[in-house]
Amino acid sequence: MITPLLILSPCVALLSPYIANVYEYSPAPGQFVNLSPEYEEGDTYADILAKASEELCGDRNPGIVSLGSFGGFVVFGFDHPVVNVEGEDDFKVYGNAIASSSEPGVVSVSADTNGNGLPDDEWYDLAGSEHSSSATLRGVEITYSRPEPGHTPVTDPDRPFITDAEYSRWTASDGTSGYVMTVDRHTQPYWPLWLQEAASLTFRGTLLPPNGIDRNGKGTLYDFKVYDWGYADNKPNTDPEGFNIGNAVDMEGNPVHLDQVDFIRVHTGTNQQCGWLGETSTEVCGAEDLHPDAQPSGVNGIAAEAPGWRLCRHAGSVAVECDHPVTLRIYSPDGTLRHSLDLPQGMSPLPALPSGLHILCAEGHAERLVR
Repeated sequence: MITPLLILSPCVALLSPYIANVYEYSPAPGQFVNLSPEYEEGDTYADILAKASEELCGDRNPGIVSLGSFGGFVVFGFDHPVVNVEGEDDFKVYGNAIASSSEPGVVSVSADTNGNGLPDDEWYDLAGSEHSSSATLRGVEITYSRPEPGHTPVTDPDRPFITDAEYSRWTASDGTSGYVMTVDRHTQPYWPLWLQEAASLTFRGTLLPPNGIDRNGKGTLYDFKVYDWGYADNKPNTDPEGFNIGNAVDMEGNPVHLDQVDFIRVHTGTNQQCGWLGETSTEVCGAEDLHPDAQPSGVNGIAAEAPGWRLCRHAGSVAVECDHPVTLRIYSPDGTLRHSLDLPQGMSPLPALPSGLHILCAEGHAERLVR
């Protein structure tokens, strides 16, 4: 007798609601770059990525990474896919915003549709309150130039708080150009020091309208408009607002349905210099899956009511019963591929698996198995 297996509740204790992996950290020049996380002489990109992971992984609000000027970003994920629960916010991204001080970051999501455990599939923005604004521009590309060795800072006696008004020149695909300036509050290099050999850095993303308001016209008194909803580092962490995967849109701004996502990216959404406060840079201080035990109803638009395979218990062990030949991939929670199996029609026993959680994927359907 073949008994179907129900693989649900045993995973609950193994799934963390907090960030498990930081896949990429690429800040644009900014006043907190090389400080959050801290660069030390000789650090490579791998070292900085490890430090960003130490800052963000494993707790609700563990540390802080700064994304620098417009376009700078971080990519992270959990030890499981984040499920799109109908009508609910699915996850939170924590920042360091306070009332009337927003440094909004655009949040994007991606599903691991090619099954390689890497964030190299298509990205979708989560639309926020400025999505339909004529001042919001999608797909803006910006290039920052590294300050030349021996560059002489450009100062202005009327703005003594600016220590270099022409630190890093930038040009953008919307036809604008300008400089990332340095301010007296932070004196370290603003260019990522682990990329000292790079003559330029290029980023691409959605550009939000400027939200800084110069109250006295002298650059010494600023307010920052808080957008209504839908951006990281926009409201204090105590605000109940989260992010809903149901708000995903493609590059043209059209809605996209995703049942679950594997990767989350946050990039600085504004491009502005605000007097003595310098550039506006999004900070990320952790993230949380709001329902880590939720089960997807399908996989990114593919109905899963009747997959062509199922887990069963057969002859005292776990097996896979296939209605037709199937390529089954078995992953660890961090996305590492453990096995790729070409299974024939009929019953096939699973190979020996170590203790822990395993994700089994085939034909747009996923099952969780605990050994």
